[in-house]
Amino acid sequence: MAAKAKAWFGEGFRPVPVAAWEWFLMRLGFALVAFFDFANRQPFQYSGQPVPVGLAKWIDLTWLNQPWAYPVFVTLAGVGLLSYVSGYGLVVSLPALTLLHTLMRTYENSQGSIHHSHHMITLVLLVQSVVVVTLRLRTRKRSELFDDSGELSERSWLLYYTQGAVAATYVIAALSKAINSKLMWVWNSPYVAFDFVKAQRQQYYKLLDPQFAGETVAAEWVLAHPMLARIGFGGAFFLELFALVALKNRPWAFWTGLAIIGLHCGITWIMHLRFINNEMVLLIFFVNLPWWVWRFASRRDRIPALS
Repeated sequence: MAAKAKAWFGEGFRPVPVAAWEWFLMRLGFALVAFFDFANRQPFQYSGQPVPVGLAKWIDLTWLNQPWAYPVFVTLAGVGLLSYVSGYGLVVSLPALTLLHTLMRTYENSQGSIHHSHHMITLVLLVQSVVVVTLRLRTRKRSELFDDSGELSERSWLLYYTQGAVAATYVIAALSKAINSKLMWVWNSPYVAFDFVKAQRQQYYKLLDPQFAGETVAAEWVLAHPMLARIGFGGAFFLELFALVALKNRPWAFWTGLAIIGLHCGITWIMHLRFINNEMVLLIFFVNLPWWVWRFASRRDRIPALS
C-alpha cells in the first residue's frame, strides 16, 4: 500500500506543457471575468471606511468615493487587461491590476461587512504577478534572454501556480473548520441548518422577496436526517481538504474543478450565496474545456496530443 501511494504521488504534481492558444483562451476568459468585477461601481459608492481592514488600516481610501476614481480605475483596468490578454508587458500590468483590485475591494470590505466573493480575482492576479516577476528576475540575474519556447514555458508555471493557489484556499477552508471545531466539524455539521435559516432570512430582508420568507426546506431536511447530512457535508469537507490533488495532472484538475463547482452550486441552492468568480476561475483554469475538446478531436484525427 505504501509503495502504491509513493508511486501515485511520484507521478505528476508538476507543471505540464501548455499550448500558446490554450493559455491565450485562459487569459481571455479570466480577463473578461476580471473586467466585470472591476466595472462594479459598488466599492466606489461609500463615503467612508468605518471599519478599516487590510491596507485601509494604514491608508485612507476614502478618495475612492471621488467622482473621478471609478472611470480612472475602469480605464486602467481595461488597459491592464488588454496587456494581459496580449501577453506583453505582464511584469507591469499584472502587479498594477493586483494593486487596483486590492484597493477597491479593501475599501468595500472596510464598511463593516466583509465580502468573500471577490477575493479569488485578487488571488489569481497576485499569484500570476509573483510568477511573472520571479521568472523575469531569475533570467535577468543569469544575464539570459527569457526563453518561452521550451517544453515548460512561462505559461506552464503560471497555470500550475494558479491552480495551486486556488486549490489551497479550499484546503485552508477545510483546515479552519477542523481546527475551530476541534476535529468535530463533520459530526456537528447538521447544526449548519441554522446558518441556512440565517442566510435565507438575510436574503429576504435584503431583497424583500417573498420566496425567502417561507419555510427553509433544506434546514428542516438536515435536522430531520442528521446522519445523511453528515455524509453529505463530510464529502464536501474532504473535497476541500484534498483539493490540491488537482495538481497531479489534467484529469485530476478537471474532476476536482468540476466537483468544487458542483459544491458551489449546492451552496447557492441551499444558502442563496453565489460565488460566481470562484466558479468561473475553476471553469477556466481547472476544467479547461477547450483543451479537452482539442484533445478528443486530435485523438479522432490521430494527431498526437499533449499529455
